[in-house]
Amino acid sequence: MALSWFILRARYRLIHFIAVAVCLLGVGTMVGADILAGRQDSEGSDVVIGDILVLLGASLYAISNVSEEYIVKNLSRVEFLGMVGLFGTIISGLQLAILEHKDIMKIQWNWKIALLFIVFALCMFGLYSFMPVVIKVTSATSVNLGILTADLYSLFFGLFLFYYKFSGLYILSFVIIMVGFILYCSTPTQTAEPTTMPQPHSAGLDNAALKLDENDSETPALTVQFTRGESVVVSTD
Repeated sequence: MALSWFILRARYRLIHFIAVAVCLLGVGTMVGADILAGRQDSEGSDVVIGDILVLLGASLYAISNVSEEYIVKNLSRVEFLGMVGLFGTIISGLQLAILEHKDIMKIQWNWKIALLFIVFALCMFGLYSFMPVVIKVTSATSVNLGILTADLYSLFFGLFLFYYKFSGLYILSFVIIMVGFILYCSTPTQTAEPTTMPQPHSAGLDNAALKLDENDSETPALTVQFTRGESVVVSTD
């Protein structure tokens, strides 16, 4: 919201701040459900570094979404998708080659693993193809609020794949987040008009000379035709 306020000049009402607070309450409920379910028992040793990286990643993701909203609403959605595909492939390829090349070499490939990679690639393709459309219709803030429910969907899959412990607080957090999301989308935001600099009353000598040149250029040209033996005298006062 802060980035949209300063970069996109979005202006929010009180109901928008209340909706964001409700969504954050739902996130807190979800974190409490994780603690009660014992999903924090297998946390790593560098918890502080992990939290810092999470906050840094969330900040960069917010900058990315706000920039995406500016591009798709003011420039071209096709150009955005092309640039994301081009530079995303280069950056992700370098990251994969530098950080994860050893893990890639350890994979014992079969048709199931290849199918999982293909399904993941198709899901990411659909996400980044439809995300600009949704952001253009709504806003980056509403999309980020909707993404908060993604943890709940991953939990539902984890119940069957990784045998997570279920808690009723997960359903409660999902409902709270959806209430906040609907509350935010119920009232459209406004965009502040750009401030214009006041024009000076005195044009100055340079501007006055420029104005005279413009007036001279706007003067219609005269065409004089004369026959042989006639003389034309043109005088200026």
